[in-house]
Amino acid sequence: MKVLILGNKILHYRKPLFNGLSELYDLTILHSGNKSVSNEDSYKEYIVSLDKRYKFHFQREVIPYIKNNKFDVIIGMFDIAWIDIVKAFFYCKKRNIPFIWWGIGFGKNNVVNFIRKKLANKSDGVILYTKESKELFIKYGVKQEKLFIANNTFHVEHRIKSYEYEKNSILFVGSLDKRKQNDILINAYSSIIDEIPKNIDLTIIGEGTELEKLKKLSHELKLENRVKFIGKVTDTKILETYYKNAICSVSFGQAGLSVLQSLAYGVPFITKKNAISGGEKSNIEHDYNGCLCDDNIESLQENMKDIVLNKEKAKIMSKNAYDYYSSNTTMKNMVQGFLEAIECAKKGKR
Repeated sequence: MKVLILGNKILHYRKPLFNGLSELYDLTILHSGNKSVSNEDSYKEYIVSLDKRYKFHFQREVIPYIKNNKFDVIIGMFDIAWIDIVKAFFYCKKRNIPFIWWGIGFGKNNVVNFIRKKLANKSDGVILYTKESKELFIKYGVKQEKLFIANNTFHVEHRIKSYEYEKNSILFVGSLDKRKQNDILINAYSSIIDEIPKNIDLTIIGEGTELEKLKKLSHELKLENRVKFIGKVTDTKILETYYKNAICSVSFGQAGLSVLQSLAYGVPFITKKNAISGGEKSNIEHDYNGCLCDDNIESLQENMKDIVLNKEKAKIMSKNAYDYYSSNTTMKNMVQGFLEAIECAKKGKR
């Protein structure tokens, strides 16, 4: 079966998904990013030019490409600002080609949400990141049988059961930008430093615009010997050692794919309830595989101190994190969500 995915660009963490799907289908990704296919990849790509005007994006080669290549199912990024993907949807509808939307779901704009609802109900399926998004679509009036979940995840090739190791750090992994609120993390760590064992450091892995500001804050709080700035780490073997030693992973202001990476290694994730998230935050169950704090520094302090001082609880949460990822958010789970949507869409057209 020939399947086409219409998108913006191919991000490195999507490659395992596309390779997984290409084991089942003749898969092509149409996008406007850089070349991504290497000798190890089994999917194909077709790169088109991109024209941006105000908030809208145009890929004018989309419909001609569909016309010249016969596809059994087409999946489009569910962002109505990408005009030619929306045009492709209507083109497919007229020619009885199964079309599936794929995206996070509803946003804050009611007009855009109304359009999304109409497009979803007229489509042959919608692939969403989370169960919560599916429930919201049903609430908005989208038919349940059109909705599928492919839990957004991060593939970790070699996983470790970190709960089997001794711990000596609180960990942050990610880009050092303002929305992560690492200044709050450092201040919270400073506030509990006299109440936790002296061997528990705060390890910050990453680089970004906030790096010098965070180093300065660490210096002002006299934490140079306890806060370790590692820089960017791309070697998975090295990264693995940091997760192995981590009691918990913290990103107070944002909870993205770092949530899944942390759970994959069996490291509980701490963030706040209203953190910026594309749905990944919904994988955190409070006091089970992570902690969801209130939006204040005191709550972060309490949750970090609790998990550091209660070793047995920390070990149980670590195992829960590992088992949760294994059962719910592996790349195999994500591929399965796509498989169900594709097969249902194709069957509905037979």
